[in-house]
Amino acid sequence: MRPVAFLTLLGKNSLESLIATAEKDGLEWTELKRRLTERTANTNVVGSLAVAACATFLTATPSTNVVDWTHEFPYICIGGSVGCVLLSIITGLGLLSAKDSTFKRVLLLTLLMMPLTFLATAAVCAVVGWIGAAWFGDVFGVKLAMSIGCSVFFFTLFVVIAVMIY
Repeated sequence: MRPVAFLTLLGKNSLESLIATAEKDGLEWTELKRRLTERTANTNVVGSLAVAACATFLTATPSTNVVDWTHEFPYICIGGSVGCVLLSIITGLGLLSAKDSTFKRVLLLTLLMMPLTFLATAAVCAVVGWIGAAWFGDVFGVKLAMSIGCSVFFFTLFVVIAVMIY
C-alpha cells in the first residue's frame, strides 16, 4: 500500500528512492521535478474548474425533484469541497514558486503531496454531497441505485486494496 501511495503522491515507490534520486542531483531528479511540477499545474487547473462548477451549483435553482439541493447537508459538503480545492490550488502555487535552496527536503516533500491530497479530499466531499442531495430527494429508485452503486464501489475498493497489500 505504501509504494502505491508514494508512487501516486511523489512519483517514486519509496521515500528512500526519492532521497537517493534527490542526492544524485542529476538528470533523473530534474525530470522528476519537471513531471511533479507539471502535475501540480494540471491539478491547479482542475481545482480552478471545480471551484467554478461548485459556484454554479450553489447559485442555480434545482432543476429536478430527484435531488434536493435545498437541504443544508449538500451545501456543507460543497463548501468543504471548495475549501479543499482552494487549499489544493494554494499549495500547488506554493510548490510552483518554491526554490530548492530555501526549503528543507521534508517540507518540499510534504508540499509535493498536498495538492493531490486536497484535490482527492475535495472529490470525496463533492461525491458525499451528491449522494446526500439525491438521498434527500426521496426517490426510491435513486436511493436503490445509489445503494447498489456504493456497495459495488466499496467492494471494488476492498478488492483493489487487498491486491495491493498481498
